[in-house]
Amino acid sequence: MGKRYDYVDVATCRVGLMRCCVCGKKITTGQYRYHETTKAYVPCHRACCEGDPMWAKLDQEEEERQAYEAAYKAACDEFLAKWGSFPEEDCPYCSS
Repeated sequence: MGKRYDYVDVATCRVGLMRCCVCGKKITTGQYRYHETTKAYVPCHRACCEGDPMWAKLDQEEEERQAYEAAYKAACDEFLAKWGSFPEEDCPYCSS
């Protein structure tokens, strides 16, 4: 059975000693992946494991999320231009 990696960003998750298992340098910023062993969490810089196909999948998902949000905001803007809004309501997606 292969390793089960978690893909995270330093801004939201820190594990173990935060030392890359490939290059040995501290992981202080950006994305990394890690797996758990019985003795430790083993992290790896994204740059040191760029060949992992999961990074491409995660990048694609992020692009799709951003495209969805942009389309949603455009639809809100179009709706407001046509129909207006109630002055007492504030929509975080539609307010610019």
